[in-house]
Amino acid sequence: MRAWKAALLLNLALLLGVGWGYAFWGLRTTRLEQDLAAARAGATAGAERVWRVAGVVRAIVPEINVLVITHEDIPGYMPAMTMGFRAASPGIHEAVAVGDAVRFTLQGVPPNVVITAIETTR
Repeated sequence: MRAWKAALLLNLALLLGVGWGYAFWGLRTTRLEQDLAAARAGATAGAERVWRVAGVVRAIVPEINVLVITHEDIPGYMPAMTMGFRAASPGIHEAVAVGDAVRFTLQGVPPNVVITAIETTR
């Protein structure tokens, strides 16, 4: 066998091996990404969750049972921002006043969450 034939066969084998390896790796990576996305969706879709969050009361709208709160990050739900949250019962907003630093409990299936408990912090 001539040297050029041996080199050609070796290069061909190397090319096929590397090409097959990259193709297999790409398919496996795609499958893992799909599994991860499905796991994330399954963990959050339809599952009731509970968060304990700190914030500051900015407004109280008792007519529609809403408290507007500037809150910290809610892990796995939303970043820090100011927004209105519905209260689970009408008496919850009576425990706080505008400007109070609070710690509150959110409960529900996102995006339908309500404040179930609230307390002022000092």
